[in-house]
Amino acid sequence: MLSSVVEGKPDVTSSPRTTHLRAAKRTRRGPHTRQQILDASLRLFSERGFARTTVRDIARQAGITDAAIYYHFDSKQELLEALVEERGFLSSLQNLARLQADAPLKETLHWTARGAINIMDQNRDFLRLIIMEGLGGDEAALEQYGRLLGLWEDALTSVLRRYEDKGELPQNSAATVARHIIYTILMTFQESLLGRHVSPGAQAEDRRAALSEFVTPALDHILQGLAQNS
Repeated sequence: MLSSVVEGKPDVTSSPRTTHLRAAKRTRRGPHTRQQILDASLRLFSERGFARTTVRDIARQAGITDAAIYYHFDSKQELLEALVEERGFLSSLQNLARLQADAPLKETLHWTARGAINIMDQNRDFLRLIIMEGLGGDEAALEQYGRLLGLWEDALTSVLRRYEDKGELPQNSAATVARHIIYTILMTFQESLLGRHVSPGAQAEDRRAALSEFVTPALDHILQGLAQNS
């Protein structure tokens, strides 16, 4: 500072503008910026599709530089993975996998279905994106869709195996039953995205209740079939 004054030059290292730029740089690397990036990504992926959205598009939407995005994420693929993680799917599946076989099987399946419908409906826009992009052949979307289904199947299978151990399910049936249950819930939800089972203007609470009411008899039918074949 003293040398700058002696030479008659301003001390740019401690000027208000320099201090502001340093603060801005730190902000671009903080959690707030990471969330800005994720919000902008979801918005653009939903509007344009995953393949047609560039990192530069996301940076422009978030009001930051490309470099700021790459500070937080190595690629668009990693961005999509982060979107999956922040929606609460993984933590919900971890909770499901830890579920014990304390309640009656029928009650557990109904509870599981309601929980799945709730979190799927909370993330309707994101799941619509993954499903539609995956159906369109986008590899990144297909990978994330497959990843979620695989984790869901593993979690539910682990719960159903506990009912096998109690004699409430036929031996070696857990994985097959889990796939039938997941397919039933998933197909019902996907049809709701197309306007079936619920009215288009239904509120979230009513929509979720309607989907649960539709799924429950189907799950009961699966259990009845198991009972008849055991």
